[in-house]
Amino acid sequence: MNGNAIYHVYLGNEKHYDFGSVAAIYDRLTPEQLGVSLSRLWSFGIAPGRPYKNKRCTIYRGVIQR
Repeated sequence: MNGNAIYHVYLGNEKHYDFGSVAAIYDRLTPEQLGVSLSRLWSFGIAPGRPYKNKRCTIYRGVIQR
């Protein structure tokens, strides 16, 4: 996506965060909070239309419109 990706992280129904990369998510949130490790997210391959979901979080990838 050449720097145009945005990752939307939803923790339950209460909190929403936006990040510029999968790695940046772990600068703010822990694997315990998310219920998933960084390596697992990389191997899953979050893509537009293919979000990662578990009982603690949902992570979507989108495109920043510039």
